[in-house]
Amino acid sequence: MTVFGEAFGLPPGHMLREVRSASQTRGKRAVGWRWEHEEYDAGGALVAVYESWTTQGADPLDADAANGIEGFIKYSPHGWPLRRFGSPPAGFSGGYGPGPALA
Repeated sequence: MTVFGEAFGLPPGHMLREVRSASQTRGKRAVGWRWEHEEYDAGGALVAVYESWTTQGADPLDADAANGIEGFIKYSPHGWPLRRFGSPPAGFSGGYGPGPALA
């Protein structure tokens, strides 16, 4: 299982698909990473979407990274927030889909 699958607590038989990833910068300095993943069940149905982040500037998939993923928000396929771990960094927009934003 991937670092992300473990962090999100994926059940056996489910898979993650990375939708996008991007380094976050302030000026010319890297200050973190953001990702979006989709979770599918064994039958191929979309069951959740995740937005995750780190603000350390290191790639958590690198074995030498200090702490890896600092937080994530799990959304239903309809965009409703289901779970949040950690606090989003300042300026994090969040808000996948039409559901209400998490405060």
